[in-house]
Amino acid sequence: MAGELGGRYRLLEVIGSGGMGRVWRADDTLLQRTVAIKEVAGSGGPVREARAAARLDHPGVVRVYDVVTTDDRSWIVMEHVPSRSLHQVVTGDGPLPAAETARIGLWMLAALGSAHAAGVLHRDVKPDNVLLADTAPGRPASGATPGNRVVLTDFGLAMISGDGPDPRLGSPGYIAPERLLSREAGAAGDLWSLAATLYFAVEGRSPYTRGDGGTALRAMISEPPDPPVLAGPLTSLLLAVLVRDPARRPSAAVIERGLSDVLTPPRLTRRLRWRRGEAARTA
Repeated sequence: MAGELGGRYRLLEVIGSGGMGRVWRADDTLLQRTVAIKEVAGSGGPVREARAAARLDHPGVVRVYDVVTTDDRSWIVMEHVPSRSLHQVVTGDGPLPAAETARIGLWMLAALGSAHAAGVLHRDVKPDNVLLADTAPGRPASGATPGNRVVLTDFGLAMISGDGPDPRLGSPGYIAPERLLSREAGAAGDLWSLAATLYFAVEGRSPYTRGDGGTALRAMISEPPDPPVLAGPLTSLLLAVLVRDPARRPSAAVIERGLSDVLTPPRLTRRLRWRRGEAARTA
């Protein structure tokens, strides 16, 4: 593209692409910083997406800076996070250990909690939309453990205060079963997608791995998820969140405790508390 987008953004290279559009690395020539710019067709949807993300101020959510629109295109200007997606990491390097998966899950859970508190449902949580920063460690999200930052991105299907696209839109294998039946489950739908994403992280495949997307979607509304093989201490938690009935899924608080227990097993936690108590008494 000749010139500068919006009079200030110079597009440099495509760093990602998918059904929702292309993402460019770009220079903000006014503020002299690197940004990421998502290019999508149309104007109304992208503005909604930008508004959804801009509502949130959380280290686990990509920051939105600006929106540039023309007659047929929109560009969402975002924070540039040097990273690989969770999908790229797992497909390139193999499934992750349960503890690292739990750490990622705590970041994602905190990011979703921030969104839900602001009246935003993400509705497209999947491995492609989870960025694992490859630079210096970020500030831990509430409830998360130290380590490189984990960022939730792409609010293109988000629902804001009850208004959003068709609930059936989403990625096979990661869209909550009730949404396939044109039903919304609120935050419980995002939590199902979170569990499906963590299942992929630790297993290297989605909970409903079938020969094609249509078969996978039919299985999601009638069959239990495939039994995990590699999940270890995450197995019972993932299966509990992946139940088809949203009313039977554990709450975010229960999921947080389960993920935290994988990182620091309860027996070790009790031992550490006892040692701290002994040290205080003998000090």
